[in-house]
Amino acid sequence: MTERLYYTDSYLREFHARVLDRTPDGATLYLDRTAFYPTSGGQPHDTGSIAGKAVLDVIDEDERIAHRMASPVDAAEVDCLIDWTRRLDHMQQH
Repeated sequence: MTERLYYTDSYLREFHARVLDRTPDGATLYLDRTAFYPTSGGQPHDTGSIAGKAVLDVIDEDERIAHRMASPVDAAEVDCLIDWTRRLDHMQQH
């Protein structure tokens, strides 16, 4: 289960997480916690980076959040960065 940090701090820009699972190609990650908002309720998903690699999509899969990456990530722990300009724009429009 993914802890959804965006529920408690929508202004969080950076966070550290553990990779709990990944797809065989390594391009979709499941983290223990995330501040990346998935597409939901008419608001588009966040973008940014995980371990320095671009996040292309964020998908709510009920108990966990899928982070679709531009390229594979093989690290067990990752530093994550939200694209703050995009997040703020979506927050102001929603």
